[in-house]
Amino acid sequence: MSTFDIIIYKANVVPFVVPLIIYKNHIFMSKAIQSTSGTIKYRLKDVNAKTETSIVLDYSFGRNNRIKFATGYKVNPKNWDKSNQRIRAVSTLQNRETVNKDLLRYSSNFIDEVSNLSEVEKHNRKILKGLLEKIIRDSEEVEKPITSFFEFADNFISSKENQAKNIGAVKLSPITVRSYKQTVSRLKDFDKEVKYSLDFESIDLKFYYIFIQHLEKNNYSINTIGKHIKNLVTILNRASDDGVNTNFQYRHREFKTVSEETISIYLTELEIEALYNVDLSNTKDWELARDIFLIGYYTGQRVSDYNGIKKEQIKVFNDREVFEFTQKKTSKKVYVPIHPRIKSIMNERYEGNLPRKLNAPDINEYIKEAGRKAKINDQISVQKTIGGKKISETVSKHTLIVSHTARRSFCTNAYLSKMPTIDIMAISGHSTEREFYKYIKVTPQERAVKIADSAFFQ
Repeated sequence: MSTFDIIIYKANVVPFVVPLIIYKNHIFMSKAIQSTSGTIKYRLKDVNAKTETSIVLDYSFGRNNRIKFATGYKVNPKNWDKSNQRIRAVSTLQNRETVNKDLLRYSSNFIDEVSNLSEVEKHNRKILKGLLEKIIRDSEEVEKPITSFFEFADNFISSKENQAKNIGAVKLSPITVRSYKQTVSRLKDFDKEVKYSLDFESIDLKFYYIFIQHLEKNNYSINTIGKHIKNLVTILNRASDDGVNTNFQYRHREFKTVSEETISIYLTELEIEALYNVDLSNTKDWELARDIFLIGYYTGQRVSDYNGIKKEQIKVFNDREVFEFTQKKTSKKVYVPIHPRIKSIMNERYEGNLPRKLNAPDINEYIKEAGRKAKINDQISVQKTIGGKKISETVSKHTLIVSHTARRSFCTNAYLSKMPTIDIMAISGHSTEREFYKYIKVTPQERAVKIADSAFFQ
């Protein structure tokens, strides 16, 4: 029998777990034990198990900070001593003393190792897990901890980059990775130019305002500045979760993402026609983004719902095919008739299937190129803040197309085509008419023409 084999039978005991005390190299079980860094308890993975369940080391170190680590041993709950956190003295359990000694040794060695760490390292989850790996699994030495901000930021980006390339991982857009790289690059430029000695402990409100001033001086727009602040906060949140950062001044209410409203456009029916007909066969990424965008337009859904539709969402009611959506933002279930052009897109380019999912940032980048090829070039006047100054400029309409333009275009064109507002709202998911009318992009002139076509004015 191996040391990991504990033969016990069914039970139904809920353990009351207690920490350990170490005193003059002797280890005692106690009902009130805390080390200077945290509290160790042994818990059963499933206290209601009918057979063996894992014994888990539970280390709590500060508010909402805890690590659970499997010891490799299992026991039936009825043979677990809930007060003393050890295997009961049951004659049929031949290796119980070995297990009990190992549990005491794990706790003792871990507390010794933690006591040798710095205060920052004592809250670093990666280091703590490494210690448990070393003690319980007999693994190699713990890797050198990351302590500086830029070292952590570079490692963070590297992990995100690998995540973006790894097909088996949750897909992360290369554009998102590039955005993180840009933020860290701007921070390094700032640190070099201002000689700020940037590190975790120096990221406070003083840094916040000086960094924004630096970016304004270099003529960055307010939304670009906001993007860099947002990315910085993401990195700091991860560093805090990992126990590397213990300075939380970045959570101050003034340390906020800055932004200004950007102009929202809709595409007219003629522009949608041009986008549908433009040949993009030589640029498959643009073609895919265009097709996904048009499915968004002809279903009136948000990008989180129209990007990555599955064939299983097609239902048939009264011989009419519809898409079934459970909208992610509102959890509303809606049904949308399948437009003939969606069927054409499926049959002509995807062998009767729907296009695969594309990262939303990629849709935003590629749909602009598709719009340029479709000659959606009306000139639009926009106002934005760059370098701390309000400026106006004229840009081509295709540069303003984003994934959300699809839904706004559907709502606006459906309204102008005299589709009943209540039916449009049933598809788009808007809750009130006030919200809907605020959302659509209809000029006073277009609304007047629509009103003129009503029976009252005939």
